[in-house]
Amino acid sequence: MFEYNTKRLYITVVVEFSPEGDLFPVEIRLDDGTSIPVERRLVTPLYNLAKSGSDAWRFLCLIEGMPMKLFYDASSYRWWCEPAA
Repeated sequence: MFEYNTKRLYITVVVEFSPEGDLFPVEIRLDDGTSIPVERRLVTPLYNLAKSGSDAWRFLCLIEGMPMKLFYDASSYRWWCEPAA
């Protein structure tokens, strides 16, 4: 699901949970049915406090050979990425 916002691009992310409760993004699904695999998570997720006051978890992942930041807001259960400039 893509929902465009000037600062956030809301997306659908499929994740796997470890027995310890850790999240591992597996793929991004687009509105047209296209699935983009997430090759791997590069680092442990970091808690991200934005200047706007919103908070989320930041996942640095390898997607199509390039590092990409995915954000997860646990209070709203939404994923987003920042649109390319």
